[in-house]
Amino acid sequence: MIPDFIKRHKKLSIVTALGAAAVLSVFAYNYLTKKPPYEIIETAKASYSDLENVVVETGIIKPQVGALVKIGARATGEILQMLVAVGDRVKKHQLIAKIDDRDIARDIEELRISLGKAQSNLNKIIVTYPQKIREADNDLVSKRAKLKITSLEMQRKETLLQKGYLAQNDFDKAAADYAQAEADVKKNEETVSRMKNELIDDRKIAEAEVASIKSNIEKNLIKLSYTSIVSPIDGVVSEIQGQAGETVVTGLQVANLVTVMIPDKLEMWIYVDESDIGAIKNGLEAIYTVDTYPDKQFKGLINRVDPQPFVKDNIVYYKAIVNLSPEDAKALRSEMTTHVRIITQKKSHCLTVPNAAVKFENGKHIVYKILPGAQVEMTPVKIGIKGEDKTEILQGMAEGDEAAIKLIINIAPTKKAGPSGWTHK
Repeated sequence: MIPDFIKRHKKLSIVTALGAAAVLSVFAYNYLTKKPPYEIIETAKASYSDLENVVVETGIIKPQVGALVKIGARATGEILQMLVAVGDRVKKHQLIAKIDDRDIARDIEELRISLGKAQSNLNKIIVTYPQKIREADNDLVSKRAKLKITSLEMQRKETLLQKGYLAQNDFDKAAADYAQAEADVKKNEETVSRMKNELIDDRKIAEAEVASIKSNIEKNLIKLSYTSIVSPIDGVVSEIQGQAGETVVTGLQVANLVTVMIPDKLEMWIYVDESDIGAIKNGLEAIYTVDTYPDKQFKGLINRVDPQPFVKDNIVYYKAIVNLSPEDAKALRSEMTTHVRIITQKKSHCLTVPNAAVKFENGKHIVYKILPGAQVEMTPVKIGIKGEDKTEILQGMAEGDEAAIKLIINIAPTKKAGPSGWTHK
């Protein structure tokens, strides 16, 4: 029989052996499957170069103020003629459409007939009333002379009556003749006064009627002019919204029929993000392209920045305006989308790295610097202006230093205190 202590020793040895094998297996697995602390995919070296701070935005081509006119109709009626087509060039004051004017023309003819009658009545008043007044004045002179004669006759007979040379009846008759002559003079004076007032009143009424009819004729002539649609500018017809035979009904809004634009008066609206607007000023150069000419660059200067913002997709934008030169306007069209680069700052011989090398972590700009021995160090940097491809490094790197552009980090890299005492992972 095997002693018990030998049995216990064998069991302990077996357990120890199995445990050691398990530990070795774990270390072997970890060693074989362990990833490197980082995997560098792409790097670049810091170097000196010229740099431009560029704001990249999107814009759109629009007609300048006054270069696009929507010509409407203020008259109601059927379109008799549409004399232009899209693409036609038109001159200022050129007739481009005609609306039925028969109703207005008939109203004008009737008003002119009424004007003739009113004018005739006024002329009659002007001619006949003074004649009647003159006749009444002459009659009044005659009556006043008669009054004077009857007054003298009455006085003479009164003297004879007092001396007893005249009968009372004769005196009474002379007194009655005087009273009648006096009444006739008063009546004629009232008649002359009334006729003069009537002349003034009737003339005013007749003149007012003539003026009213003339005013109505002028208004209808203006309405008649609305039936002839003319171009207010020299330009090109860009849109037609009415055709011959259609009826135009005017109301609170003017019915637009034809749109005319001046093709060489265009401007570009640049939609600038609120985060970039502080760098945009009048006089900055804008370089832009359009999809139809991808290899051609156009240039212009910003001549104003509109103060009124607008919101699109919850982003605040401001409009920067560039007037296009006549040469560029000939090649471009309204509503074209533009891809714009605005150079806000230029620097020569500055230390730069590719934009992708500069990261922003924990509120700081950093780069992953490649050290000797393929080590990686997270290094804080101070940056200057940022171009389309490169960023200026003011502090934290030197010429020739290599930084990772693309890398995969499997462990936290070495910590290092930055030039200002910053501590980074």
